[in-house]
Amino acid sequence: MSGALRNPDFARLCAGQAVAQLGSRGYGVAIMLWVLAVSGSAATVGLVSTVTMGAFTAATVPAGWIVDRFDRRRVMLTVDACSATAAAVLAFCAWRGAFDPVPVLAAVSVLGAGWAVRGLAEDAAVPQVVEREQLGAAYGLFEARGYATGVAGPPLAATLYGLGAALPFAGHAVSFVVAGAAASRVRTPLQAPRVHGPVVERPWVAIREGLRWFASHPFVRTTAALTAVAEFVVNGCGLVVVVLLVGSDAPSSTVGIVLAGAYGGGMLGALAVPWLRRRIPAHRLLVLSAALGALAVLAAATGSPVAAAAGYAALLAVTPSWSVVVTARCAELVPDEVRGRVGAATGLVTSLPAMFAPLTVGVLTTTVGAASTAGVLAALLGGVVVATAVSRTVRLQAGEPLARRAVLGGEPVDEFGSGYDGVDRADALS
Repeated sequence: MSGALRNPDFARLCAGQAVAQLGSRGYGVAIMLWVLAVSGSAATVGLVSTVTMGAFTAATVPAGWIVDRFDRRRVMLTVDACSATAAAVLAFCAWRGAFDPVPVLAAVSVLGAGWAVRGLAEDAAVPQVVEREQLGAAYGLFEARGYATGVAGPPLAATLYGLGAALPFAGHAVSFVVAGAAASRVRTPLQAPRVHGPVVERPWVAIREGLRWFASHPFVRTTAALTAVAEFVVNGCGLVVVVLLVGSDAPSSTVGIVLAGAYGGGMLGALAVPWLRRRIPAHRLLVLSAALGALAVLAAATGSPVAAAAGYAALLAVTPSWSVVVTARCAELVPDEVRGRVGAATGLVTSLPAMFAPLTVGVLTTTVGAASTAGVLAALLGGVVVATAVSRTVRLQAGEPLARRAVLGGEPVDEFGSGYDGVDRADALS
């Protein structure tokens, strides 16, 4: 883990975005508190949240083209500048104490789209910054960073909001400035040289090219589908735990402590991934993490709030083992020319079901109860276990060493016969 952090450019990227993520995690709490206070309408809070997530989703696929087409460091700087401006607009609106729909919805749209572009740019840049053997550690740090900011961000934002409604948004604006300053100091080129010519200029042609690459690669598309189911379960399980706790008359402070503890479990699990990857074969680790996750969800099916809380913490602790192995392997397999677009396609496939998890689980808990809903979620994750275990594609490619390409006569040779001959996979399919 420390090897990646000893890389100064990676450390700058990781630390700068950690500050921005801290602000973003707190933003979710602050925007709900402020909008509810000034509008008095839960529906308005829902509208703001929907617009934010809608902008994120709508920007995901175009973001992949942007990340592949333009210099990634400049993309990060531009996004950070736009996001800082949007957060400053929200701070000004909060300072005035009035909810003006036009600037507020415009600002949250910019923030939502910015999260999509910035996240893809950073993920796509990592293989250019660290050595191949450090990819797992690097993505493990990203996972741990996300959980750590999830623990610290909300209480920090709530404290700032208590001092002044504008302060969390002003702090969020500053966090983007810090992230941009860190990215500006990165010296390593964040894109591989485009030896086969420039990326296709027409955006929709380039986007279609990335989608075809995604659809043509068995490991990438298979793990994306399995991850989509797993993300649905993880997102839904949190609501089940909250319902069980509230139903047992647990105070709101207890709910907060349970959720913070679960995020802490996720952070520890993410930090343990490099150690686990050195000792457990990749395919076996994927099956094991999904199986342990299914057992953890079953704890909520007992109907016991204590068991559900412990199970949720265990679920978040084993989730990084899956996500880091898959993300690092995809980073090895996907050529840099299409990494942003393939990442966008993967993100869209995995995030869309998760978006509907709270609604689906909410309906299920109302109709059949929280314990039965947890049983359904455990069964879904059990399906992921079986599919991962029997999938020949996942078994053969999850831990396959990255193909070494020897340059003989100017032509790259793929020793493992993966089919990538130095030309974009989508070009070969056309």
